[in-house]
Formats: sequence, structure tokens, C-alpha cells
Amino acid sequence: MTSKKTPKREAKTRVKNNVQNRKKSGDRCKKTEIISRDELEKRGGLTGDETALFTVYLQKFDKGDVHMKYSKKLKDLAKHIHEKEHLYVPKQGGYKLMEVSSIETELSVIRGVLREQQEEKERQAKEKGSNKFLQK
Repeated sequence: MTSKKTPKREAKTRVKNNVQNRKKSGDRCKKTEIISRDELEKRGGLTGDETALFTVYLQKFDKGDVHMKYSKKLKDLAKHIHEKEHLYVPKQGGYKLMEVSSIETELSVIRGVLREQQEEKERQAKEKGSNKFLQK
């Protein structure tokens, strides 16, 4: 493991770092299982387009109606949704639990679209208000 020229302190540090890295990467190394349709029905999972569900989550999240033990970030909302284990995507003839990174990506895209729509509504409201003022 260590060469004869390596000081003992450095060798211990390397071993300690290797152990720490294995513990940290434990969550990432888990292989997600691919399940059948019957197993999916037993677990009560959702499939198909998840945009509507994510939109509702985001609206509730922005209003402050989603109560979770994490901080109030989009990444934490994605973890919260993932922990519920009910969003599945079709994969290799079966279904696989949707990953946190995929959920976070979808949430950020939907949030961008929702913000653009909100800005457009506000801009139109301003234009209507200024048109009324000019007409008088």
C-alpha cells in the first residue's frame, strides 16, 4: 500500500481519506433497480409526463406551503420529491425511480417558464394601466 519512503503520517492520511471518500460516495454508487409494471403498481408509483406535478410543487414551494426539514432551495425540493419515491421513468423494458438530478433539472426548467409567464403578465398589466392613463 505504501512505499518504504512514505512517512507514516502521510500513509495514515491516505488511508483515512480513502475511507472518507468511500463513505461519501456511498449514495452515488447505489444502482437503481429497474422494476416491472406489476411491482410499480404495488409501490403506487407515477409514470408519464411529470410536468404538471412539478408545476404544482413549484407553486406551493414559492408560496411557502411546502414544509420540509431542509433549507428552502430548489435542490432540497428535488431531494424531498425523490425521497417520496413515487416518480418513475420507463427504462429498458421496466421502470426506474427518477433521479434527484433529473428532478432538479426539470424543476429549474419549469421555474424559468413560470417566471417568464409571470413577467409577461406583469408587463401586460403595466401596459393596460399606462394605456388607461393616456386615454384620459
